[in-house]
Amino acid sequence: MQTKTIGVVIPIYNVEKYLKECLDSVINQTYTNLEIILVNDGSTDEDSLNIAKAYTLKDKRITLFDKKNGGLSSARNVGIEYFSGEYKLKNKTQTIKENSLIEFNIEGNNPYEIYTVYKSYKAFNDEQDLTNFTYPIIDYIIFLDSDDYWELNCIEECVPRMDGVDVLWFDFKFLYETKKRDNKSQMFYFGYNDEKIITPREWLKRAKEKKLFYFWFAWQGMINFNYLKKIKLKFIDGIFAEDCHFGVILFALCENIYILPRRFYIYRIRESSLMNCSKKKYNIHPSSYLKQIDVFQNENITRNYHEAASWAQIALKFIKFINSNHYFGEDIKTHFLPVVCNKALTLQIFNKDPLFYKKNIKILKQYIQNQPLGAVERVKGYFVYKMLKQVSKNNGIKKILLPFKIAYLSFDFYKNRKRYKKDIKKDLSNKKLPLEYYKDYQKAIKIKNKLEQICYID
Repeated sequence: MQTKTIGVVIPIYNVEKYLKECLDSVINQTYTNLEIILVNDGSTDEDSLNIAKAYTLKDKRITLFDKKNGGLSSARNVGIEYFSGEYKLKNKTQTIKENSLIEFNIEGNNPYEIYTVYKSYKAFNDEQDLTNFTYPIIDYIIFLDSDDYWELNCIEECVPRMDGVDVLWFDFKFLYETKKRDNKSQMFYFGYNDEKIITPREWLKRAKEKKLFYFWFAWQGMINFNYLKKIKLKFIDGIFAEDCHFGVILFALCENIYILPRRFYIYRIRESSLMNCSKKKYNIHPSSYLKQIDVFQNENITRNYHEAASWAQIALKFIKFINSNHYFGEDIKTHFLPVVCNKALTLQIFNKDPLFYKKNIKILKQYIQNQPLGAVERVKGYFVYKMLKQVSKNNGIKKILLPFKIAYLSFDFYKNRKRYKKDIKKDLSNKKLPLEYYKDYQKAIKIKNKLEQICYID
């Protein structure tokens, strides 16, 4: 029985190499009752939009939005807002022609500057259908990034488990196009191995036990759409790490979560996958929304500022949630917020502030006052730091012994590193706290940045 309608939202930006594989994994799902939203977020490559149009033409379940570049959040929000009935569509195409796309405009409020909405001629019986065309009613919503793809039974396995829950969380596997690393999924770090239903309280308790200070959720599962509308949650526009805010609030406000530790999602690791950048690393395209803050005359600095300003916006949203006196507000305040504030306080190093978030620095500092010291000590334990210290204090006859001292430091470092990896494998709770957990993070990061100018530190 396929009585539940699933809304699928797929943002698209410069993914001509991967888009067909992504869309094939959607239109060929064993569960077919889908409403598929493609959102072309101002792609600048040759074929992303053309591929999206071709798939829209052949599958009447697809609706394609072509919009100005606004970033990943804005593209996902288009899907949420469309399914929520926030857009009024007016047909631009007057007659139905075979093998053609029907075009619509957005009437009235159009915050994301949607140029055109496309639908296949197959979705309409006559011209009256064009004027009556509106948004579909969906039961559940799910997001998919356009350089990734699903196993073909993904939706079919999720839908029956959504009965009576607000969120279903499934696992994913990595597909590397860069140098393979020993990455683990978020579910792995939480230690969920069995299928079960948990409460937000249990999720928070596990995050604390496992020392997990970040939580991200966007494409990792399925969401009851009535629940999402009820809590009025959307992605923060124009930021990096938008799924950190979305995930924490989504889980904190729900009643129950279905844990499905099966890897239905294939997550591609490629050199440059941000929705606002071209394929060339660190190159901001002239049509990117990041151009509004590109005042540093250095694209690396622009991106670093964007990241810090993004954490500031996430922190401010968390503070707003805390001030709403929600039951889990104190947990967010003491567990997730300090590390986010510490990341946001990197704003202090920039001599320009085009988004005007430095005015919040005093507020952000309040939430790290109770954190312990320890970041500087950790950085001073790096092999490179110890080596440079040895080099600087050795002169004269002592230089003869320097190679032996460096060799000893190297041996000791790798011995300790091997022991540490063994301890983590034995128990994930042995993993060190992130540097940004500590009150002296900003001091530590200055030292770390100087070291990284000499030698890359992972």
